Amino acid sequence: MCGRFVIAKTSGQIATIFEVDEVIDEVTPSFNVAPTNRVSIVVDRAFEKDEAGAPLGDISRELHAARWGLVPRWSKGPSEGAPLINARMETVLEKPSFKDSVVRRRCLVPASGYYEWVVNADGTKQPIYINAGSDGVFGFAGLFEWWADPTKAAGDPNRWLLSTTILTKPSAPELAHIHERNPVFLSGDTMDIWLDSSVEGDRDLLAAIAHDSDLVAGEALFHKVGSEVGKVSSSGAELIRAI
Repeated sequence: MCGRFVIAKTSGQIATIFEVDEVIDEVTPSFNVAPTNRVSIVVDRAFEKDEAGAPLGDISRELHAARWGLVPRWSKGPSEGAPLINARMETVLEKPSFKDSVVRRRCLVPASGYYEWVVNADGTKQPIYINAGSDGVFGFAGLFEWWADPTKAAGDPNRWLLSTTILTKPSAPELAHIHERNPVFLSGDTMDIWLDSSVEGDRDLLAAIAHDSDLVAGEALFHKVGSEVGKVSSSGAELIRAI
């Protein structure tokens, strides 16, 4: 799974890396992103759509801020149940919370790296920082959804909540000793097709990004970090320092 991650880049830097046309929302860099925090997502947006939801006309690549923890449109609200921060690739097409988003509401979640905890022989847990290098950025495959607050008027701009979840899959061989699952990493080849809402999300698309995810994972770096990362209140670049 992916329960904490890092984005050490500014919104402007993310926009440059992922060739974003417009920054809609800016998100402050964080070395300890936790569930329900605001995170950046990259989406390809069409201003017109056909009856099936497929885009028409020009596409704009945009950077938005979203709540980490997807809130299905039919949900009673963001406080209902545990935050849906991860979606398992194997079941995402069947789960009511995710299956509609897979079809056309797909996004990229930028991340410098993420944390996992390895259980030692004595029962203690050692946090590991899995990362794309000091200058690199991962693109996690994500889904997004809009939820309308029924207590607010239809014309209220604060009525709509944008939320996201990160896809996970069985770990690539290079990362399996750290955790049994890892985020789905988008490659340069799969990023565009994943974001393209004219492509319906199906098992073939999921298989394609899963294959390239393992290639990206094989180049990931990792090292031990201090236990302070386990505290949600902890922040700062010292959290990713190798020990």
